[in-house]
Amino acid sequence: MFGFRPQKKTFSPSLVALGIKERSATGAYDTLLAMGWSEIGFGYHGTVHAHPDHPDVVVRFARKADGFGDYVTLLREGFAGSDGPHAPRIHDMHVSRCGALMTVGTRLTNPARDVWWLAYAHAVIADHPGITMDEGVRDRFRAEWPAHEPRVDHSSFDGIREAFRASWPEYEAFVANLRAVSPQGLDPNIGNVLVGSNGSPVVNDPLCDDGYGLWRSPLSRVLSRSADMLRRLAGNAPSKAPVLA
Repeated sequence: MFGFRPQKKTFSPSLVALGIKERSATGAYDTLLAMGWSEIGFGYHGTVHAHPDHPDVVVRFARKADGFGDYVTLLREGFAGSDGPHAPRIHDMHVSRCGALMTVGTRLTNPARDVWWLAYAHAVIADHPGITMDEGVRDRFRAEWPAHEPRVDHSSFDGIREAFRASWPEYEAFVANLRAVSPQGLDPNIGNVLVGSNGSPVVNDPLCDDGYGLWRSPLSRVLSRSADMLRRLAGNAPSKAPVLA
């Protein structure tokens, strides 16, 4: 008597839905390649993988959970702009018992190196008011964009600055809000700004180093820091000289 339309199943891009079961530090990388997840990028700690059957998502794998795990945690906890156009969309995250990190996120694209706004987008990340800029940051920036100084208010960005703010008025506020909640300084490394599906600049991986473990529970973080402190104290303890008879 009553007709019901068949329910259309929606695909949730999680590790389980993608069939990725191996997530250990020793086996996950080779398993991803064997499953057809080819490596399309890499960083200091992790690799990024894509699959032809899932063109809209990427899987990121790091043998040791790094700052990207902290970034994902901050995005999930939420801050002003964390659900806006300049933040990546992360659908799933898993940290294994051995400490390996694996995430599933919406695929982003690399901007053209000569696109007019890219240098300014990186300058916003590099230029922190009140902090003396590291010369290494300045050298890397000038090597990539010799026509510009990595300072937001520098005259080399006259015209670009105004056009950028008109195109993406929320970008600088997002970076400032991220900096305010981050446990460490932001990484202005080349490649940390990608492009979203709508053409907006996306701050992709701005927290460097090994991470602070924000994905853990507060109790777990306290225990982990205590264990690290004990290991450092044990390593610095002076060895006892043998007692001579």
